[in-house]
Amino acid sequence: MILASNTPKLCERAAGAARVLDLGGWYRPFNLATHVMDLQPWATRRSAEALDPGNAERFTEATWLIHDACQPPWPWPDKFFDFVFCSHLLEDVRDPLAVCAEMSRVGHAGYVETPSRLREIYSKKRGFRLAQMLGRPPEIGFYHHRWFVEPAGVAPDGASRLAFTAKTAAVYLDPAMYLTRADVGRKLTEAESGLGIFWEGAVLAEERFVDLRDDYRAYRRDALAMLRR
Repeated sequence: MILASNTPKLCERAAGAARVLDLGGWYRPFNLATHVMDLQPWATRRSAEALDPGNAERFTEATWLIHDACQPPWPWPDKFFDFVFCSHLLEDVRDPLAVCAEMSRVGHAGYVETPSRLREIYSKKRGFRLAQMLGRPPEIGFYHHRWFVEPAGVAPDGASRLAFTAKTAAVYLDPAMYLTRADVGRKLTEAESGLGIFWEGAVLAEERFVDLRDDYRAYRRDALAMLRR
């Protein structure tokens, strides 16, 4: 998780819930979850990298489901879970809209976390230009992610909204589309690096269809102006 500041509230909410689902929990299991859904098997989970190592595992092999989250419907009835935890998954999957829809169907409430769009266009390494000239450009954001994720306000019924914009290789091709540490003059803060949302009732998702090159440049320009204020 990027947003360590949200961990106490997250653990409090999960500890008080009878049924908690962790989506994609193999890499860093959430021990307070009672159920896990992931593509990887229970026996290979990275227990040593648990998000909350001070808590005993509530999930078991019997409540660990091997399933593709992008393949609805999930095998639980509506509102089966009191709380659904989804950390650093939506930016990776091919169909985050389907995941959000099923998450809202099976859960009463939950928590979603992704890298911020700002973090996805930022390189934190010093000497970016020199490394680039030497043919070894540092990583910008996270190369394997498919989506920029941004908050999109609240629906009339109070549901949280998320907007997804396709992240393509174009973001790496032009300095007008990404930010370096030299551009910003510092590292990003935790709050700037991550997007974390506690939701109730539902979390809605929409895909933004835009001219990607124009959108990437406009976002970078606006982000830099915000960081320099």
